[in-house]
Amino acid sequence: MSKQGDKMRYNIKDYLSNKEVDKLMDLFNKIKLDLSDNSFPTRTNRLEAVENMKKVLEIHNYEISEYKPEEPKVVADALDHHQIMQKGIVR
Repeated sequence: MSKQGDKMRYNIKDYLSNKEVDKLMDLFNKIKLDLSDNSFPTRTNRLEAVENMKKVLEIHNYEISEYKPEEPKVVADALDHHQIMQKGIVR
């Protein structure tokens, strides 16, 4: 790896303010706490960890958006055809 890459990897303070580094350290500790459990972490803890991970990404200038599933496509089926035929609408 180039010297620039090594510098970026090992000297994060060159690219982030002290406030951002402190915030990241706090967020990493919270994430570890939320996910550290003897059993599987609770849903609340997992979602809290995800929220903190989103904040970490935002500090690194990533844009985070909520997932919006696509609307399901409506496909005509036999029932629709039957209703059309009952109404006498035929093309």
